[in-house]
Amino acid sequence: MVRVLVASLVGTSLFRNFSRSSRFSEVSARYGTGSWVELPIDDPRNIYPSGEVCSYLREEPLLEALLEFAGSDPRTSCAELAGTLTALDEARSRYGRVEAEALLYPTATCTSYIASEVVARYLRSVGVPAEVRVVEAIRSAEDFDEGLASLVDIAVGDVVEYSRRGYKVYVNATPGFKAEASFLVLASILAGARAVYYIHETFRKPVKLPALPISVDSRYLELVRRVAEGGGVELAQAYGLLGLTEADVKDLEDRYLAYVDGTVLRPRKWVVKLLEKLK
Repeated sequence: MVRVLVASLVGTSLFRNFSRSSRFSEVSARYGTGSWVELPIDDPRNIYPSGEVCSYLREEPLLEALLEFAGSDPRTSCAELAGTLTALDEARSRYGRVEAEALLYPTATCTSYIASEVVARYLRSVGVPAEVRVVEAIRSAEDFDEGLASLVDIAVGDVVEYSRRGYKVYVNATPGFKAEASFLVLASILAGARAVYYIHETFRKPVKLPALPISVDSRYLELVRRVAEGGGVELAQAYGLLGLTEADVKDLEDRYLAYVDGTVLRPRKWVVKLLEKLK
């Protein structure tokens, strides 16, 4: 039997659509879910796991209403289910009977986490084992490197692991923040994902983007590996023993692979994580 994994980031489209449904308007108004879509990721109320909004996980009437809404029309209720179910439908059409699983990656925000729990509950209810794995939220430019490192460590690591175990891995790239989704797509294809599903605003339904066969340029791979060993190298050593030129260093910086810290050339944290996963 063919084994399939769908990996998906998690955003807040569930709450936007839920708040617009006349059928659930009373519940939405009671809990203020319509405002959750605009809640900043750095708002203390929205920081997982202790933010005020996270307390709504204990509100079973709300979770039941959200689950009922998701189940009433799962392909339009939220981007997470639309992309995931489309990927599974296509896999079943191509391979017949499949053993399907889903991994959901909410950012460390209450809204994203609650949405992921609802989506996971629905998928389990229709026989698809689903697990929620929280990744660090990119709350500012200063957190960008940490956020990418978390995404590589958890999500890309799963793509590598499941691919090695023989799963056909598909990525749902519609939900979540654009920077994270774009990075996840590229890194996942590099790590072995077979295809990417995306819902364009004007299409209103998922389309399948090709997973072009890509790999890391061996020259850059070797450079970054050597820089990553020990967490960085002195520029003098980089220019000497490693044979890098000033242009090489600027190129590594421009590609967001490394950065100069005083007199030391250091690898980006996400690069170190990615190299570990791709060994």
